[in-house]
Amino acid sequence: MTWRQDADELSLISGKRRLSGRIHIIGLGNVGLFVAHSLASRPSPPPVTLMLHNPGLYKTWLKRKKCLSLGSNGLDDVKTGFDIDVLGDKSWISIPYWKEDGTPNESIEGEEDNVEGTLAQSAGVDDPIECLIVAAKAPVTRKALESVRHRLTPDSTVLFLQNGMGVIDEINKTVFTEPHTRPHYVQGIVSHGLARRSPNRFSVTHTGVGTTVLGVVPPAGTVPHDKEADADWAPSTKYLLRILTLTPPLVAIAETPSALLLYQLEKVAMNSVINPLTAVMNCENGELLYNYSYTRIMRLLLMEISGVICALPELQGIPGIETRFSPERLRWMVTQLANRTAHNHSSMLQDVRNGKTTEIEYMNGYIVRRGEELGVKCVVNYMMKHLVLAKKESTTKREWGAVPVVDAT
Repeated sequence: MTWRQDADELSLISGKRRLSGRIHIIGLGNVGLFVAHSLASRPSPPPVTLMLHNPGLYKTWLKRKKCLSLGSNGLDDVKTGFDIDVLGDKSWISIPYWKEDGTPNESIEGEEDNVEGTLAQSAGVDDPIECLIVAAKAPVTRKALESVRHRLTPDSTVLFLQNGMGVIDEINKTVFTEPHTRPHYVQGIVSHGLARRSPNRFSVTHTGVGTTVLGVVPPAGTVPHDKEADADWAPSTKYLLRILTLTPPLVAIAETPSALLLYQLEKVAMNSVINPLTAVMNCENGELLYNYSYTRIMRLLLMEISGVICALPELQGIPGIETRFSPERLRWMVTQLANRTAHNHSSMLQDVRNGKTTEIEYMNGYIVRRGEELGVKCVVNYMMKHLVLAKKESTTKREWGAVPVVDAT
């Protein structure tokens, strides 16, 4: 069955307006590029719109000949045919890949040198977004969604493919504050090995096959239950899950809300050890395994993380939680991950080096916040969080040549 047949069938069943089948992607890091390339690899690819948050990115897109490339086993696979939405002066501008006659919308010679003129002649767009994949990092998700809030409706579905936890709670408090106006949410975890091919902005290398675990997020204020029939899902949610799980390169599976939550907590536990330690110590992942002092800190972090996770109210009644999230098992998982990625630099270390905002608030910060709700003081995670924040701030000041301010009081 093609994407068009899927969209038409789900529209007919729901009795609502016809689904266009278009998928928008915002956040074109490694994960966003990999998902876009994977969708374009389908025998019958759905229409995909890449959302670029500034004209400078569109200029780079033109220089790259409107192509995405995925490197694997020494070979490059190049895909084209993507439509583009560019965020100009607080409004989105649509630039389709295809003309109305079905031929490619060819670039004009030297167009990348006159991006402003090209955008000025292009049509603005405020059409509703049915399916939005958010692959931007957690700290910039709020800003990203605020830019498209007017295009998301209660019939839309938003898929979050990010590290960390607590993003949806933040979005509900700041962007979609009224429950009846919120889109439907899906969350996912990507375990594929992906690496940016610098300096190529729209190119990524697939370093290892993993999986993509997806799960529908129950509405806020409801109790997650795994017996919820997919008949209760919105047509856009069904369509997005069907398309992704039938896209072979993603190796995507749909899980129940409880199962997805457990996967997320495992990933947060591992990221809350490897990412901050490598960021603070400026080392490769594998170096954490061969230093006695590092292993002592890892143990203290995992004892706190284990205690908080096992006490979470949403996990009570699920069998085997104490074993699955014991400090010993979590330490084994961290060791395995650090071994597999021994020569990698964590994303948090790269963010610190580049003076970017890190995801620490959605990793160790999440553990600290949940601990406070339970009356548990996570002092080691709190310290690690502020070490990363301090490291990032000092890197930024050094980059800009800032002069320290001395408090005279």
